Amino acid sequence: MKEDRKIIIDYSICDPSKCEYECMNKCPVNKRNNGNIGISLVNEKPVIDENGCSGCGVCISSCPLDAISSKSDKNSEEMITKTVDLKVWRHSPYIVDEDTYKPFSEEDIIFSRAGNDPHFSQYRKNPHTYKEERVNSGDAGFSEHEYTLANSAWAVYSNFDKAHSREPMHKKANKKYEENNPKKLSNIIKQAAKANGAALVGITELKRMWLYSHDRKGTPIDIPDNIKNVIVMAVEMDLEAIQSSPSQISSFASGNGYSRMAFLQATVSEFIRGLGYNAIPAGNNTSPSLPLAIDAGLGQYGRHGLLITEKYGSNVRLCKIFTDMPLVPDKPIDFGVLEFCRTCMKCADTCPSNSISKDKDPTWSGPTRSNNPGIFKFYVNVETCYTYWVQNASECSNCIAYCPFTKNLHWSHKIARFFIKHFPIFNPLWVKIDDWMGYGKQNPPEEFWEDKHKFIHLK
Repeated sequence: MKEDRKIIIDYSICDPSKCEYECMNKCPVNKRNNGNIGISLVNEKPVIDENGCSGCGVCISSCPLDAISSKSDKNSEEMITKTVDLKVWRHSPYIVDEDTYKPFSEEDIIFSRAGNDPHFSQYRKNPHTYKEERVNSGDAGFSEHEYTLANSAWAVYSNFDKAHSREPMHKKANKKYEENNPKKLSNIIKQAAKANGAALVGITELKRMWLYSHDRKGTPIDIPDNIKNVIVMAVEMDLEAIQSSPSQISSFASGNGYSRMAFLQATVSEFIRGLGYNAIPAGNNTSPSLPLAIDAGLGQYGRHGLLITEKYGSNVRLCKIFTDMPLVPDKPIDFGVLEFCRTCMKCADTCPSNSISKDKDPTWSGPTRSNNPGIFKFYVNVETCYTYWVQNASECSNCIAYCPFTKNLHWSHKIARFFIKHFPIFNPLWVKIDDWMGYGKQNPPEEFWEDKHKFIHLK
């Protein structure tokens, strides 16, 4: 599609019973048998493939119901002309253009659009759409029992609804645990979180700019005014399994991480409620977890759009609890990630869908509707990323697995991180050394099932 033009179908007007599918019949791309405009299996209405559309507008003039129109798709990056001093940026948690940034709707994240956006090329498709073909291929990491393993890993997260509920599972304490020392109370919460499986835990004051405006169903997000703090927790995933990406073994590691997130947020929420305070647990919902994790001092934002932690790299899943408990917030940390990401391109180079930017410097906006503009960062094309998941019939975690920060910490790695933090001039050397040492190679998925030390599973 032309960069400055986007074709939109107004489905409140579109009615196939009153037309002859003129848009499909006259589309020049369709005439070349490329199938740019197809028919939704759900409501029999036409669907435009944005990746194939040239933006010519023939469908607009041919529609007898005037249901098709175009709008300027000039990226908001063109409207944001503010310059940023990179020396300031690389030591800041993030830089926001307050004139442009607006709270994002969860309806617009890519996983929601796969179910609610007929304009998205992968509408009503998911990583299991082509499962049968993948199983029949005989490729390592895609057997029937490996798909079953990955599915079973989601059992707790997908089925334990109370883990995501605002309502207490037991009777809420009638009397608050009175502790006049918020610092001590913060330490109690952190220890309880670690005891229940948190690899990392931090606390931040709630910045309401990070809350989603609406949930996936279009309902406005409502967090009571007395909720002032957020407890952000990270769960470590099975590193060796993640390093078998992109296979069902790495999908297992992801699903297992989500189920342990559900367990963690449920148990810690009940602990908080038992002390007489309110707790609102959340996985990926309510707000994006990444900015809250940065505010809570868990890590920094990476080129691949994920959190990079000092100890586990990107090999974590995040959950959080919104609470009215009086706590002491942690501070954001800086261990050189932002500047390192300007040099290192390993996540971009190993991305099978070329969805990760290879630009040296960050930008103010991304290439898709699922990128919320107004933050100076590296944006990921989540549409092409998700498309690869569908085509590969499996999730992909290459960007996590091949990040130089994602590895078991050895004394030599600590030396490298010291230099990355204090002497970024040597960053290109550390990227080369990472290659020389043989990091960034896929673990053979079939070895997951062998009784060897390569796959040590969770520690």
